Amino acid sequence: MMSATFVYSVCYWCAFSLIFSNTVTMRFTVALASVALPLISAYPALERDLGDTLSDVGIDVQGLLTGLTPPNPNDPRFTQFQKPGPNDVRSPCPGLNALANHGFIPRNGKDMTLPILIKGLKAGMNMAPDFTIAIGGVGLLSSDSPDTARSFDLNDLDQHNFPIEHDASLSRQDAYFGNDYSFYQPNWDMVLKYYQGKTVTDIPTASHAQRNRVANSRAINPEFVYGPREFVLANGETALYLQTMADPFSGRAKLDYVKMLFEQEKLPYELGWRPSTVPISLLTLGQMVLQLSAAAPDPLGEAANVTADSYK
Repeated sequence: MMSATFVYSVCYWCAFSLIFSNTVTMRFTVALASVALPLISAYPALERDLGDTLSDVGIDVQGLLTGLTPPNPNDPRFTQFQKPGPNDVRSPCPGLNALANHGFIPRNGKDMTLPILIKGLKAGMNMAPDFTIAIGGVGLLSSDSPDTARSFDLNDLDQHNFPIEHDASLSRQDAYFGNDYSFYQPNWDMVLKYYQGKTVTDIPTASHAQRNRVANSRAINPEFVYGPREFVLANGETALYLQTMADPFSGRAKLDYVKMLFEQEKLPYELGWRPSTVPISLLTLGQMVLQLSAAAPDPLGEAANVTADSYK
């Protein structure tokens, strides 16, 4: 059994269990912390157990991790953007798509292995291995390939509410309306409206923009669900763009960088962006998810809605 499955499941079952106990506010607060902390604390075991699993197919995970180096800001791939071709596949995630468009991971979007992802996400965005192993692990579970221990394709990630797709995306339609993987300008315009007059992002504005997308989807999608799992995915999406386009702590990215990432699925190297010098990890993302939640305009109302949706 692949331990990524176990860790991923345990994290969400912890969140569900905790959210069912005590008062609504306490349940929600504890559930938020429970999502980030088990992933972080479980990482050594995940690395060890997943390493054992992948050793069976000839992958030296420990050697791969110890051989990682910080991103090279002069890596030629930053300037080698190419739009996907007719036979290439992409995911619902603009970040992964941008990395494929620059060749940090396979340009065709196919045959993604953990070594490819760990090296590519590190080189292109300085993503720490704990994040990549967690995402890559569930990516392997999403594959239709009989050889799921080895690889998956980016379009395997386009499954509703698993492993990364979710309603109320910042830049995609809900699955209820059909195409949930291609960039959708009207939804993205709702986000940009909150940044009117600004040139730099900030956590309160990002939080309010994301929650407006939730309110919109809740109003128009009769099958909308926003429980703890969807809460984490949606806030994680926001934390990811704030950190990859800036750094793991400030929440202040140039808006032009963010727009290029989402609208063109292109790394904004030509605009002056460079990958963070500090690795972006499950810990930094979890901390920012909590900050985004604290900055919500109605955290108690959100807690009640997330709790109610967890029963659906």
